[in-house]
Amino acid sequence: MFWPENRLKRSQDLPEAWHDAGQFYWLNVQKYLQAPRLFSENSVPVPLPRHLVQDIDTPEDWETAELMFANLMGKNSQH
Repeated sequence: MFWPENRLKRSQDLPEAWHDAGQFYWLNVQKYLQAPRLFSENSVPVPLPRHLVQDIDTPEDWETAELMFANLMGKNSQH
């Protein structure tokens, strides 16, 4: 819940929200050492399609990732 004032609203009625997937970062090391933060006014997001990503925190998440991968490979082998 990003905005507690929206707690009674349906999630599909709220604006789309993005989060850091922690996939990769490109940065200038010298600038980072001077001001250690990952995001700045020059940061640019790289949208990742939901069907190609899975956050893995639990054994169930891993199983979901394996199913997603198997499905993706099955679709790719048909072309």
